[in-house]
Amino acid sequence: MRILVVNPNRIAACTRLIRDTAQAAAAPGTEITAVHPDDGPVELSGDREVLLSAMGVLAQVDRHAERADAVIMAGFGEPGREAVRASTRAPVFDITECAPAVALTLGRDYAVVTSTPAAVPVVEDRLRALGLGARCTGTHATGLGVPDMVAHPAAALETVIATAASAEGEVVVLGCGGMAGMAAEVARATGRPVVEGVAAAVTLAQATAAVVPVR
Repeated sequence: MRILVVNPNRIAACTRLIRDTAQAAAAPGTEITAVHPDDGPVELSGDREVLLSAMGVLAQVDRHAERADAVIMAGFGEPGREAVRASTRAPVFDITECAPAVALTLGRDYAVVTSTPAAVPVVEDRLRALGLGARCTGTHATGLGVPDMVAHPAAALETVIATAASAEGEVVVLGCGGMAGMAAEVARATGRPVVEGVAAAVTLAQATAAVVPVR
């Protein structure tokens, strides 16, 4: 299976982290291609940057999706899923939708841990638009931007754990692509199920391909 993963920010280290997390979650033999926009905002710090990045995401889908069996949108809270679906025949999996979907198989509700305070309304608006807001107990900012997370992963993990531990909800959802790969450590530290969006999306993409012809 060939999966295209599109990171909406232009932080190359984050794209590599997302690729590695996707590959670790994938079945043997799966081909993961991870890309990010060529231009636009470096980091998605609020509504303006999120919207500006959308054209870059669409450009990457147009460039790479012809060979893909599935497309994953790896920005938590990013808009444009509908436009991406109109641009490719491959099924599209948005981590903002996939992570809560998996979380709700594990508990009655979930809390989201995300990056900066400016990201909170972006995430909450997108969850409401997807019909997933009612069972979200809250969206909690770590105060960390993606550059902080990828440059200082050990310190970022401590902050994510502390934020997750203080959040109410049966399940914790890691709501930022920069938190890819942290789920197991956060789960061990908090004693709760933790779902990370990239791994969830890869797993759902492969499960879907097993039961539904994608071409």
